[in-house]
Amino acid sequence: MLPPYVFAYAETLRAEPAVLELARLATHAGTPLWVTGGTLRDALLTRWPADLDLAVDGDTASLGQALAKAGHGTYVPLDPDTGTVRVALKSTQGIDWIDLVQIRGDSLQTDLALRDFTINAIALPLEALIGDGPDTFIDPTGGRPDLHAQTVRMVSEAVLDDDPLRVLRAYRFAAVLGFELDAATRTACAARAASLSRVAIERIRQEFSKLICAPRPAPVLAMMMEDGLLDVIAPELTACRNVDQNHFHHLNVWEHSLETVEQLSRLVTDPGVLSDTDSLPWLHRPELREALFWAALFHDVGKPVCRTVEGERVRFLGHDKAGAELFDAIGPRLCLPGKLTRRVRGLIRHHLRPLHLMAEHHAGNLTRRAVAHLYRDLKGDVPGLFLLSRADLAATRGPAHQPESGSWLRALQQEVEAIYRDQVAPAEATPPLFTGNDLINGFGVPEGPRVGKLLGSLRRAQIAGEVTSREQAEAWLRDRLAQGHMNA
Repeated sequence: MLPPYVFAYAETLRAEPAVLELARLATHAGTPLWVTGGTLRDALLTRWPADLDLAVDGDTASLGQALAKAGHGTYVPLDPDTGTVRVALKSTQGIDWIDLVQIRGDSLQTDLALRDFTINAIALPLEALIGDGPDTFIDPTGGRPDLHAQTVRMVSEAVLDDDPLRVLRAYRFAAVLGFELDAATRTACAARAASLSRVAIERIRQEFSKLICAPRPAPVLAMMMEDGLLDVIAPELTACRNVDQNHFHHLNVWEHSLETVEQLSRLVTDPGVLSDTDSLPWLHRPELREALFWAALFHDVGKPVCRTVEGERVRFLGHDKAGAELFDAIGPRLCLPGKLTRRVRGLIRHHLRPLHLMAEHHAGNLTRRAVAHLYRDLKGDVPGLFLLSRADLAATRGPAHQPESGSWLRALQQEVEAIYRDQVAPAEATPPLFTGNDLINGFGVPEGPRVGKLLGSLRRAQIAGEVTSREQAEAWLRDRLAQGHMNA
């Protein structure tokens, strides 16, 4: 008898015309089909699969093309060498695409023995889900017991050698599923950490992105550091290891970075944060959430190169700028999209700004100009910056951390957002008070860079509320010109 959740998934398959048509085509061709891979794993874990993975004892290309020709979707050859094809469905009852993978070797059991981990090496005849076929699981490597034990275990050491990316995938599955990594598997992966250097960086980036966006990636990242994987993927993080900090921190730079990721994982599930409409996009939009966790992991990556010791005082002056510059190289090296790299770089570059603003606020010096400059530099990423700052602050002091400091930052964020909404944004929507021609013809400023600098400085003063009329702007300009000012 099928487990209840798998039975519910089977009902969805039976309602999907493309699946029924595929089964008909396979029967006509005498081609057996088995549900396997991530689809069956997720269904057994009561996680809804977005796709249908099928092992095919036959010609996958002909089957996929016939399904597409019947009007059920678009045929996409994924890997001609392994006979892997995809049909992206046009209309769906809950499945976005169907992947057809040609079995390797002379039988399904041989194919399953060549897969990466036992939890991905389980199969069930498609007919068991949509028809009257026997509901007998094919599980030669013990995947179902490992699912029950919540363990990621390799099928064999040979599969790691066959594709070194599986070394990283072991840790990714542990993070995403919240499973333990089998001890023998971890030992085998650690021994092969250097083999990741032979893997295309695009494939590494895909796995690593999934890992750091997992519910709790920090414990797995700690294992990856211990096992040597980060030496290959991000040596800049390895450089943070054993870099001691000042008395404001209870952990070294690497440990603090991990703790920031851990605190961020807790923060994004906090009911108070989940009720914050400004922060919600950073919790639910994948590209924003990914940027936030990349920034949390790398926010202090500039500290090793900026560390100085003055007597007993350890300082990291400029580490925010140095970290941003380092990530300018890290992002392209890891093949991160340019937009993601720029967003993470900005969060790293400005991750200290909320704390500086909080100090100004406590001193009664929070100005409209400071808020305008923050939004000019961060644009729409201000809510993400405050989330990062709250996680960073919670990770800093450890047992000495004051829980109310997070509330202070949240209150500050609300005030900053109110100042921007009620004062800065309306000023930004107003036209400039003077143009370049005004400066050239009315004030005798020669054409050249000075015109742009003066206009930019005046515009910032206008947005900051320091100049509100053309008369004030004229006086401001004459004062600047009298003093010979060139910049803001």
